Amino acid sequence: MSFETAFAVTPSSSGFLGTVGEEWMFAGRVFGGCVAAFASEVARATSPHLVLGSIQGSYPRAASPGPIEGRVEVIRKGRSTELLRIELLQGDELVFTADAWMVDTRLVPADQTVAGAEPPASAPLVTWLEDEVAFFKNLEVRAIDYPLTPAGLGDGVPRCEVWVRGRPDLIGEATHGAAVDLLLFDAFLLECVFRSEGVGTVQPITLDLGVRWTRHLPIHAWRRLTTEATLTEGIALAGGTTRTADDTLLSRATTLGRLLRRADTEVEGGPRPV
Repeated sequence: MSFETAFAVTPSSSGFLGTVGEEWMFAGRVFGGCVAAFASEVARATSPHLVLGSIQGSYPRAASPGPIEGRVEVIRKGRSTELLRIELLQGDELVFTADAWMVDTRLVPADQTVAGAEPPASAPLVTWLEDEVAFFKNLEVRAIDYPLTPAGLGDGVPRCEVWVRGRPDLIGEATHGAAVDLLLFDAFLLECVFRSEGVGTVQPITLDLGVRWTRHLPIHAWRRLTTEATLTEGIALAGGTTRTADDTLLSRATTLGRLLRRADTEVEGGPRPV
């Protein structure tokens, strides 16, 4: 299934329909970044003349492979902005809920001038992610401050910094760059937990995800993604940004994560793993 097909939305009598495919899976669970990316495409389909200015969403429970429905309520409608409430459901279960501000493209423009900008040649290619997570085959990732092998996770640094873009040979223009940003933030905000503590010692569960944009990039343009986390015994607070090669701020993101350690992973469930 292509990237565009995976996030395609079809109008229905109650909203929009899509399919959660196997490529949305990670570690036996549906990856929440894909759910948020699908919600952003629902927002675009609802207000095609506008772009995402911000989205704040929560994961009440984990999604599953199969049909997914997007329902939209217009909370506020103005000349240059609309506030949408988006609910993603599977059967009668709510798997994602979000408020999204859609804004005029003159307020949050698409920056076409950086489409050809390249990261430094010294930034090495990260290849192991696509072996671990299927949808990463659609993305090119180059390390600034990030392990080049899975064994590098657990080095005690609660920070990740990479260059990322959609691969031009695999992703067309149908999917908006905001969907890629949501997918990337959800992946890397709590990746800081694994880098800090290692894989297998703690399971981070994303409870919410919020992203605000100052401008959008084409899906094939390079973004410098930086994330950092503060960890306690049971909670991770993480934030991050995307920037252009010339250090122009593109977006900011935050998330709250529940940390399930070995002692409590069998007695407490969660919406979904990171």
